[in-house]
Amino acid sequence: MLRRYASRTFVGWIVVLVAISCPAQEGSPTSPLAPPLTSALHSISNPMAGQQYRLRHIIISGNTRTKETLILHMIPIEEGQLFNQSRWDAGIEQLNRSGLFKPITPADVVMKPIPQEGVVDIELHLTEADHHRVDFSGGAGTTGGAGLSFDYSDTNLTGRGDRLRGRVIFGTRQQVAAGQYSLSLISQRQPLFDFGGYYERALFVDARLANGEREPLYLQQSAGGSAGVSFALTPTRYAITAPTRAGVTYSFNVTNSSDRLTTAVLSTTTPSERVRSGSVTMFLLHDTLDRQFDPQKGERLSIALELEGRALGGSLNTVQPVLDYRRFFALSSKDEARPDKSPVIGFRFRAANISPFGASFENRTLSVINGVPVFKRYFIGGETEIRGYDVNSIAPLARVERFLPGPGGELMLASSEVRPIGGDTKVLFNAELRVPLFWQFSAAAFFDIGTSFNSHRLETEQFTTQIPNEPLGMIDLTTVVSRATEPQFQLPVYRYSVGAELRVLVPILNTPLRFIFAANPNAQTHPPPTAVIAPEKRFAFRFGFSRTL
Repeated sequence: MLRRYASRTFVGWIVVLVAISCPAQEGSPTSPLAPPLTSALHSISNPMAGQQYRLRHIIISGNTRTKETLILHMIPIEEGQLFNQSRWDAGIEQLNRSGLFKPITPADVVMKPIPQEGVVDIELHLTEADHHRVDFSGGAGTTGGAGLSFDYSDTNLTGRGDRLRGRVIFGTRQQVAAGQYSLSLISQRQPLFDFGGYYERALFVDARLANGEREPLYLQQSAGGSAGVSFALTPTRYAITAPTRAGVTYSFNVTNSSDRLTTAVLSTTTPSERVRSGSVTMFLLHDTLDRQFDPQKGERLSIALELEGRALGGSLNTVQPVLDYRRFFALSSKDEARPDKSPVIGFRFRAANISPFGASFENRTLSVINGVPVFKRYFIGGETEIRGYDVNSIAPLARVERFLPGPGGELMLASSEVRPIGGDTKVLFNAELRVPLFWQFSAAAFFDIGTSFNSHRLETEQFTTQIPNEPLGMIDLTTVVSRATEPQFQLPVYRYSVGAELRVLVPILNTPLRFIFAANPNAQTHPPPTAVIAPEKRFAFRFGFSRTL
């Protein structure tokens, strides 16, 4: 039957062989193979032609570090099976998404059908991508604060697709050391395991005091670790490249939180309070972005639910849902051969809420408000959220009063101020138009808006802390936290910025340096004198390496 068919279609086979021997050309939007080669293979595997081809061998070259078993596992067609073009294309897409190799072009795939035997051999030429990556980020400007972040990653530590990441941050308000290791097992279920640990010291809300000086309100020192596992929800042969994943993570950390303002107001210090946090986070991630940095198209949806409880090793009980969605659209480009040079519209929407449940936490210092620790409440602002405002500067206000024991055991008012205490809910929206200019320069116009507020009514709380006093030894300091009801403290709960950026891609660092010019139409440039909040500016300038979208 095969010989009869081959003799009748001898001319057809000549056309096929000529097409295969021709150099591959670019131009197929859906397949990494050139159009003539793809058409020839479709005719080979078309049942109408009377014959299907089996994949005999996949010959891989260029993988100097990556194990061949990992590469073959990412291609959803095995030697000995019927050749299927769509499954082969899916394998090439997964190899490209893995980030382990430089983009595979049509010239990297050579297919050699053998009509007499009904088999096809494929030669796949790969070029390893640099598995080491070093990124710098940070910045400074008129809104206050400065810092530098150093990130290191190895995307193929042992040649099995395992990943190691590390981060170190040096700043005037924050110091961080963190690490993470990810490993995907080659198995039918494709589990992806993550392990991480970190240490952080942070001063936040750099507020203006009544005497005109600026002091941070809170000091937080924390350390902890996490372990998690996720699974691919869409057909894939490699969990890291799966567009949709779901998983669960367990985290445990210990945080020492203290109120720095007592030093400035009462000329004494209050002891820090230790809060343990044990939590389980369930998450769903859908990611089709064409690249992680400055995407041209695609979307990324992240939904998570964190459940923190005493039964999990923590000190308190909270539940926290989080939603993060971003989308990018590439506009038409004059240079069709360089789609990366086209303008891009991107937007991002974020929302989160944290609520307590069960027995309330017995706090001794200003570390937990309404059952939620201050370091988990939402303070927004900064170039990654609302570009024209200082980091952690936007948050709802509350009145904080301090009382010391007086003669006869009566309480005497020692201090009273209105200050930010963070919200239990936040909503953020960012939009920008990114336009390439020349060489490594690009520009962007942006609009940011966000709010942090309390969806649960702030109830009056009172607690007592023992503080040192030279003549008397240890004395009781009573703190009362309540809503600030005076009209002058009813500031807008939202802020927004409009402006432009100039960006230049730093070749060695492979990350853009950003120069941000922002206008803040509803900035509170003249807040009430007794309010201890971060100063806001109508116009702001910042520079740095961080990203918003």
